Amino acid sequence: MLFGFIAVLFALLLLFEVVAYWHARNVFDEAAAEGVRVAAAYDGDCADGIAAAEAMVRRHGGTWGSGTRVTCTDGAIVTVTVAGRTPGVLGNGLGLRTSVSESAPKEG
Repeated sequence: MLFGFIAVLFALLLLFEVVAYWHARNVFDEAAAEGVRVAAAYDGDCADGIAAAEAMVRRHGGTWGSGTRVTCTDGAIVTVTVAGRTPGVLGNGLGLRTSVSESAPKEG
């Protein structure tokens, strides 16, 4: 009975960790998409794209989104990358690292 309980508890914690990871990837993906949309606009630049992506992570991620890093490469194709740790089930320090990139052509 004890081993069964521990196995079920472990399975639930693993399920919660997967859901937290998937949610964080979705937040990072939406932030990267917004950042590249702003940076690739005719009057936009990488600084504006990074600010937009960071604001979206703060808005949707809350306190666990504070450790994210947003980078941008400018050129004919603009790429915004959002990287950070996902919130862990047993604490923020136990989350997984993830990175999402989005690209778009620069408006001319």
